[in-house]
Amino acid sequence: MEYKKGYNIKPSHINQTGEVIFTDGTNEVRANQKTCQDYGYTYNESTGTCSAFKYNTKTNNTSDNVHNIIKGDLNTTNLGTANSFILGTDNKSGGDNLNVMIIGSKNVIDKDIKNTSIVAGTLGQAKNQGELVLAGGGFGSTLGLAQKSFIQQSGNTTDATTTPLYTQYITNKYIEKIPNTIISFEAIVLGVNTGVGTGSAGEYGNVKITGAVKFTNDGAEGISSTYTQSSSNVVAPGTSGLNISAVLKDITTTSFGVAVTGVAGTTIQWTASIQLCQNKLTQTI
Repeated sequence: MEYKKGYNIKPSHINQTGEVIFTDGTNEVRANQKTCQDYGYTYNESTGTCSAFKYNTKTNNTSDNVHNIIKGDLNTTNLGTANSFILGTDNKSGGDNLNVMIIGSKNVIDKDIKNTSIVAGTLGQAKNQGELVLAGGGFGSTLGLAQKSFIQQSGNTTDATTTPLYTQYITNKYIEKIPNTIISFEAIVLGVNTGVGTGSAGEYGNVKITGAVKFTNDGAEGISSTYTQSSSNVVAPGTSGLNISAVLKDITTTSFGVAVTGVAGTTIQWTASIQLCQNKLTQTI
């Protein structure tokens, strides 16, 4: 569609709930009432959205909606969403989501993400298993530009090899990288001697990692990472028993997370509580 005379935005596409998304030629934007109506669409004053058709909030694409609770307008649960709760306006579960919760507006939980919650705000995006997201709105209509999230990782070591922890203790599951993004992080890492091998059960090490990482968009080459961080012992090894270390690092070309170094001959059980503050750009960096 061409720009109407006097306007510098025009309709880009219509999403599955009937909302008309506009563009200024570069970014997605939402139209005000006059613009929406001048292009021939219907404006909903209660939700502040422009619509091409009325979406029936009583039905959606999920195959198991009897186990979901959905309250509000324009919320969408795609096929495979089950045992989930959505409260607010224009929120979306990507599909194959189990035990998820969304509260707020225009938030999205990606496909095949389980046991995850977006608990407040707007334009948040959850991409990790077991993630808790506080959506921060942001600088336009793009998802995930500003948000805070919390993720748990865990694992076991029996030697002094640097070992990545798993998100939600799911084998080979780590934290997803986000291109064109700066993330400030804080991780509290706790390793406890199980009593198998050297040392005594209950000895522990406690490490705090703080820093930031820059994820750039290298196209076909993947996502490059630059970390700036420091770590410190919350409890001195001499008083707690275990002298351990931990770092945030790339695990695969598309993921990152906490990697720990234990003690040779000692079985250590690890947990890491990770807080991420995300500032994502629409520009390529």
